[in-house]
Amino acid sequence: MSINDARTIYMRKPVNQALNKIWEYPLTVVEAPMGYGKTTAVKEYLKRSRAEVLWQTLLDESATVFWKRLSRLFRKFDPAAADSLAGVGVPSNSVFLEEAIRIVEGIKFPARTVIVFDDYHLVSSQDVDQFVEFLVKSEIPNLHIVIVSRSVFGENTSELVLKGYCWVINKSYFVLSREEIVEYCRLCGVKLNPEEVEFLVSYTEGWISAVYLCLLGFLQDGRIEHQVSLYELIEKVVYRRVSAEAREFLLNICIFDNFTLEQAEYMWRKDNVETLLRQLAANNAFIRYEQATRTYYIHNIFSSYLRRIFDRQGLDRKQAVWSMAGEWHVSVGDCIHALDYFFKADDFEDLLTAIEIDRGNGIWSEHKEKLIRYFHDCPMDIKRGHLQACLIYAINLFSFNEMELFAQQCEEIGRYIEVMPGEKEQEKDQLAGELELLCSFAKYNHIAGMSEHIQRADSLMKGPSEFMDRNSSWTFGSPSVMYMFYRESGHLEQEVLDLNVAITQYCRLTAGHGSGADSMMQAERYYHIGDFENAEIAAHKALYIARSQEQTAIELCALFLQLRLAVVKGDAVYMMSSLQQTREGIKQQKLYLYLHTWDMCEGFIYSYLNQEKKVPAWIVNGDLQDRSIYFPSYAFFNIVWGKVLLIDGQYLKLIGLAERFIDIASIFPNLLGQVYTYIFEAAAKFKLRRHEDARITLKKALDIAAPDQVMMPFVENGEYIVDMLTELENSGHYPELIGKIREILPSIEKNRETMSAKFSSGDSKLPLTEREWTIAELVATGLPNRAIGQTLHIAEVTVKKALQNIYVKLGVSSRTALAKIMIEHKTG
Repeated sequence: MSINDARTIYMRKPVNQALNKIWEYPLTVVEAPMGYGKTTAVKEYLKRSRAEVLWQTLLDESATVFWKRLSRLFRKFDPAAADSLAGVGVPSNSVFLEEAIRIVEGIKFPARTVIVFDDYHLVSSQDVDQFVEFLVKSEIPNLHIVIVSRSVFGENTSELVLKGYCWVINKSYFVLSREEIVEYCRLCGVKLNPEEVEFLVSYTEGWISAVYLCLLGFLQDGRIEHQVSLYELIEKVVYRRVSAEAREFLLNICIFDNFTLEQAEYMWRKDNVETLLRQLAANNAFIRYEQATRTYYIHNIFSSYLRRIFDRQGLDRKQAVWSMAGEWHVSVGDCIHALDYFFKADDFEDLLTAIEIDRGNGIWSEHKEKLIRYFHDCPMDIKRGHLQACLIYAINLFSFNEMELFAQQCEEIGRYIEVMPGEKEQEKDQLAGELELLCSFAKYNHIAGMSEHIQRADSLMKGPSEFMDRNSSWTFGSPSVMYMFYRESGHLEQEVLDLNVAITQYCRLTAGHGSGADSMMQAERYYHIGDFENAEIAAHKALYIARSQEQTAIELCALFLQLRLAVVKGDAVYMMSSLQQTREGIKQQKLYLYLHTWDMCEGFIYSYLNQEKKVPAWIVNGDLQDRSIYFPSYAFFNIVWGKVLLIDGQYLKLIGLAERFIDIASIFPNLLGQVYTYIFEAAAKFKLRRHEDARITLKKALDIAAPDQVMMPFVENGEYIVDMLTELENSGHYPELIGKIREILPSIEKNRETMSAKFSSGDSKLPLTEREWTIAELVATGLPNRAIGQTLHIAEVTVKKALQNIYVKLGVSSRTALAKIMIEHKTG
């Protein structure tokens, strides 16, 4: 009897019946422990379904790797959407989540398309869980998701099941009954006597992998093995049955969950790999080959056994295998996995070389702890020979906001550079210049201090920096250069001049990074002192320079200032078009990092116009998106949030948070953050009839602003503070500044009110039919299409068609956006 007979695929009828429901739900979760045949069952069922199947087998816990591979899956249907999704990255906050859902909703899927996430338990990411959950709730036409996992999906599966979004197939569907075990054996050509059946039932407890191994042993020896453990059974009927060479090969390759032929050849370094793999795959079901992906897979049960054997090998053998694995990942451009294997191998020389080859492009925030550990454990003499890797590490520490470690790393690099041999003088100067440039960031916000480092870097470096990313946000996500660098009362004009000198050298060293920042700060100073004509001239100059050098951060600063000038002029038409066009431009260019920056711009403008319902929800909720906004921009976020609290009448909360806002704005410091906070706090106190306390607080804002004649923060909030300003002026406090504020306030306030009325007039009525209105309301409550259909006694397809009409009428593309409009309209 052929040993291959045991490879018969057996599908329980209850499993088939359960899988038939995939097409009735947006999400199906197949959950059972290892070896119960989950993957095989789903794969075999979908083969016969004639569905369009997108299959993704997860390899490790990396959410970034998951996202890259998911994005590639969508290229089959919409390459542009796939690129956009990759550009968004793992949606770590509500802004990116909404954008990712919008992108997927824009893809036209063929009838009965299913995405399968196999071994989903490996990723263990709340961000990914939330994305899948929101995707499911969006009920995208023709799209179904199947999760194959050893554990329960996410935290809200029960809610998804209750609302009709999710169907769960658990372990109970996969456990073989006595009759099914007998039938499986018969299909494999094996007829057991009653005693053997009893043993199989009690020993395997219906676990098909254990039944398979027992049958394999029976086909080899003519009897059922009574091994103590599953691993002993694997050793007897699988591992010992292959050649010694094949066993050695398996130990070299078992560290991978799956692999290509090229990968296996790299790890084995002999010319018989294809023959070995063909023999192994033919003789047992634990190694299979997927023709579509040209990939070999080792079943989890077998790989777990092999790794136990591998763990008992000598350290030299294991380190050699790990080093080869690291070299393979470097050769295919996979830096992070290469670092993991080199670290296991204690091979720090190749680890740092891999970082230098990658130039840090593969390192993300989720890798922070790993990276810190690698450099902490790396011997000093090896780091001394890899100063480029050390510089890349230091740059990442700064982006991780690990400022103490950043400072320590800069000092360490400095010591290494000092002891470089004399024959490397040119390289030494270049590295010393790179370090000086890097150290300038440690003096962030202090232009003179930054300039000292930049000047020293300029004297040392013979060309542009090799490590500074000119495409990174020069403003750290802030939409205002003056906010960043206005740090000393009475010195604003000098700070503008200082930046003008420093930026010239800095741009030369960084291939134009931050170009236009000096003109931008000049424009903002003009605006804040009420010189609107020169402000507009300088803003146009900054915008031209920034666009010519592709400096998006500075470009957005200029566009933001132009919006503020539009309020001064009462130009509602320009404002409406600019708000929309800029957001669409960010998306079209896939510059998703800047969505948060533009959200803050919109939040500032809409709150200025008392349109709090148009302010992005994450700002209204004070949900600081700390994984997308760098710490230097926190105080600007608080400016926008503080104004939202003020116009929403949350006076007590605003007063309670004011001290914290001031603390954050005092770190660098950011004087504009302090000025706005004192204004908001004073306005809140005045509303609560704490008049004297309010005047004292407002005077703190004037104390900071008056020496530089900064007036616009007061003008922008004039409706709340004009009476207090008059009282302070009458008491002899800052008559010149307050006089100027009161002089320009009436015309600007009139324009603001007119623009606010225009924005409000478009929101009075939604152009929906009665049926569409009812469906939209039910969507806002979180009901899926099926439940809406049942509630209204109409077909689910009718609900889907109505939703498409609603989306077109309201200019939205997702259930999330629709729900937001409905909630705003009901509370408006």
